[in-house]
Amino acid sequence: SLHGGGPAAMAFAQALGEALKDYGFVRVAGHGVGPELVRPAYEAAQAFFALPLDTRARYALDDGAGERGWTPFGAEHAKDTTTPDLKEFWHTGRELAEDHPMAAAYPRNVWPKEVPAFRPAMVRLY
Repeated sequence: SLHGGGPAAMAFAQALGEALKDYGFVRVAGHGVGPELVRPAYEAAQAFFALPLDTRARYALDDGAGERGWTPFGAEHAKDTTTPDLKEFWHTGRELAEDHPMAAAYPRNVWPKEVPAFRPAMVRLY
């Protein structure tokens, strides 16, 4: 199991790191994330990013440092540069019950009310 660490996880991490170092990108096969999960997530993301800028901006969290919600175009930059990145994005993380022992360690997700399919699609994909 890759989740438990061990030799399989170490071998995977080594191969992944080497591919990124040698080629700059990777393609992971056999991961089990099929079109039935990806398609609804893309559709929900397209619906969100098609919203007007002022609507998307409601989901930028001042205290989240980009860990959850929307991050606007030009807000980030690559390490050791001052040139802003040419992207905007949405960050979703683990959903934990309020009484989960690690709940306080994870920022809460935010969800765009204008796109009702967004939350279920992203939670399923995550």
